[in-house]
Amino acid sequence: MAKTTLNVTVVYPAAGRPFHDHDASATETLLSLWNRVLAAFGLKEGEENGNQVTYPLFKGKDRLTDMSVTLGAIAGNAGALSLQLSQQIVQG
Repeated sequence: MAKTTLNVTVVYPAAGRPFHDHDASATETLLSLWNRVLAAFGLKEGEENGNQVTYPLFKGKDRLTDMSVTLGAIAGNAGALSLQLSQQIVQG
């Protein structure tokens, strides 16, 4: 039986503590979670000091690029999902 909620943890190395949502909906999209995570860490993508700053999400070493996928699809049968947020800077 598929889980309806997930225990989600997102680690961002520059932050003192990870983002936790113990009751994230399995039907929530990755884009929705990503927006909540950026807000929780006080981050935003865009131009900064002439550089382009982005914050991709990773599951292990795999970069998650399909932001329309649901958290349940990423987690599979697991009741928990652990992701990492990275900062990438492209010098302009």
